[in-house]
Amino acid sequence: MVKMKRQLTGIQNGDLPPEIMHEILSRLPVKPLCRFKCVSKPWRSLISHPDFVAKYSKVIENKDVFFQRRRLLFTFVRQEHHWLYSLDLDQFLNENHNVDVGGLVATPAELDFVYKPLPRGGRDWIPFVHYSSYGLFLSRICCGDFSFSLINPVTKESKKLPKTPIWRLPMKPLFRGVSLNGLGFDYSTNVYKVVNGQHYDDGTVFSVYSLQTDSWRQIDYLFPYKALDFDGIVVNGAVHWLVRKVADRSLVIISFLLAEEEVREIPLPPIPGTCSSQLGVFRNWLCITLALPRAEIARTNNEFWVMKEYGVTESWTKMQVSKPYKELSHSSFWTESHDLMLFDKSLVMYNFNDGTFWNLSISDLSENGHFGSIGIYVESLPSLTDQEQHKRSKEDKSTQ
Repeated sequence: MVKMKRQLTGIQNGDLPPEIMHEILSRLPVKPLCRFKCVSKPWRSLISHPDFVAKYSKVIENKDVFFQRRRLLFTFVRQEHHWLYSLDLDQFLNENHNVDVGGLVATPAELDFVYKPLPRGGRDWIPFVHYSSYGLFLSRICCGDFSFSLINPVTKESKKLPKTPIWRLPMKPLFRGVSLNGLGFDYSTNVYKVVNGQHYDDGTVFSVYSLQTDSWRQIDYLFPYKALDFDGIVVNGAVHWLVRKVADRSLVIISFLLAEEEVREIPLPPIPGTCSSQLGVFRNWLCITLALPRAEIARTNNEFWVMKEYGVTESWTKMQVSKPYKELSHSSFWTESHDLMLFDKSLVMYNFNDGTFWNLSISDLSENGHFGSIGIYVESLPSLTDQEQHKRSKEDKSTQ
């Protein structure tokens, strides 16, 4: 701590070269950096600058930094209302690595600032924690008007997106009110993008929202797919959904490439015809879990599929689990020895090396409810307030 204070004193006095100053600041936690904006106008300008924010985000490619900044994000559902929580699971595991963790209880922090300003206390919202990208996540609000918001859990900033345009295609039926959605980060331009796919009888029309421009653009093409999964899965710079082809009703995964803004197909693994499929993510791989039809609801599964080489059909690999499941999903959180999985309604730390597992208990969550969506976010700097200020500044300059 003393060393850090000396470094920061040197930074403030201008004793260090700019590249060293940037390197030091880029490795500090988010909350101190937000406070450092008040030190001086130059510091605020530096820390708020899009180039520094992009550099700060890319530092998480360092494994140690990534573990320091990632947080578990999940919803808990009671009586059809959603509560949102954050948990520093790495800290919990590190503090209890010599203890029987199976008997311990982790304490989360409720992110109630998100829904307090909303009508009726905001409980009628649906947060999509799968849609997380470098510190932001996307929520869908179901209070009155249907809308989306971007939220930074660290800075407690939120931004309601402009209403998604409904495209009236010539000679086509009207929009059916069903849409695909996802949030991603375009590394080629360092821009956050929200993808929305509106579902018509004979296909889907995509729109892209850019945080930089604060506006929606239509991708001028009708893609011949019908939606099955609405929650987008972000892997390898693209948002993915499981869809059905309009022509022959066969199942396929489609990817929306954030940089190119193009749609491509990815074939499914050889799944039994009696099972339905759910798209997810296992670590950094696309994943397909299986669900049996209602007629066989008493039965369970003990396998799923992962695509170990992105876009390569032959790389689909069958994975086995010793704990049977009816519904299975990965949380996007894993350590060198365990993966946090949602087996049916329970959070389980599963060891794929030997098949052992233990339940992760969360305090203050009563049994008369269940976990909803679950994922991780990485604490980062994107300021939704600064984005608005940069936009206004550009608009003012253009009118001068």
